[in-house]
Formats: sequence, C-alpha cells, structure tokens
Amino acid sequence: MASTLHYTALVPMDEYLKNLGGRKLPGWVKIVGILLGLLVVGLFVTVSVFANKDNSPACKNDLQAEQECRNITHLLEQLTQAQDILRETEAQAAICNQTVETLKISLEEEKAGGHKQQELVQKLQEEIKSLNQPLQEKSAELEQLRKETETMVSAKCPPNSGISLRLSVVPVLLTLSLQALLA
Repeated sequence: MASTLHYTALVPMDEYLKNLGGRKLPGWVKIVGILLGLLVVGLFVTVSVFANKDNSPACKNDLQAEQECRNITHLLEQLTQAQDILRETEAQAAICNQTVETLKISLEEEKAGGHKQQELVQKLQEEIKSLNQPLQEKSAELEQLRKETETMVSAKCPPNSGISLRLSVVPVLLTLSLQALLA
C-alpha cells in the first residue's frame, strides 16, 4: 500500500482572514474570546492583589507575630516543665530537711546517752578504785595469813602431807571471788 501524506502549509493569519473573505466570526466565539480575556485579566489582578498582600508589611507582621506566638508557647511549655521539676525538687528537699532534723535529734539523744554512759563509766571507775584499795588491803592481809598459816602448818605437819597445798589455795580462791563480785 502506498502511504498518503497530506501536507498542509502554514498560512499566515492575514492570509487566513483574507481567505475567510469577509465572513465574520460567529457571536459566541467573540463572547468566549471576551470572557477568556476578562478571565485572564481577572486572574492577573487577583494574583497581583495576593502578591501585594503577601509582600505587605501587615502580612509580614502577622507571620512574625505568629512565629513569636509559637516561640512564646514553646517557652511557656518549657517554663511549665521547669516549674514541675522545681516542685518535685522542693518536695525532695523538704523530705531531706525533715530527715536531717530527725537525724540531728537522734544524734543529740545519742550524745546525751553517751554523756550519761560516760558519767556512769566514771562513777564505776571511781567505785572500782575505791573497792580496789580495800581489796588490796585484804589481799595483803590474806597473803600475810597464808604465810603465817604455812609457817604454822610446816612447823606442825610433815612437808608432804597435802595440808599446806589446801591452805595455799584458800587465799587465791578468796581473791578471785572478790574480783568476780566487783566486776
């Protein structure tokens, strides 16, 4: 099959209008053309108005005010969080202060108890000293008696009879029992 190509030559507008020969465009085409022209002009005016408003100082101030409002809102949120943390910290500090006061009172009571114990220890040491002197005197007397008793027994009894051993244990036992009583 043979291909058929149709060539159309581009005709300038002037020649096209001459070829119309005096025929006029229908009325609706003119109306549509006018409406399209008005639409284009209206869109241009609208875009111009919005562009002017968008670039106007009032609009820029509104955007700036909105940004400042967001910043202030963010700062208020941070402040609220900081206040919450501060309240928690104050509550913990109050608990710590109360604990410190309780510990101070306990420490003072312990100090007072320690002073009482110290006074009691001093009294007991003085009492021990006062009792040690008669004990030493009694020990010296017992030692003297033991020596006297040993000399009497050794003079009257044979050396291996066992009586001297029993008599020498008596002062030691008396000394130990007195010390146990004082402790």
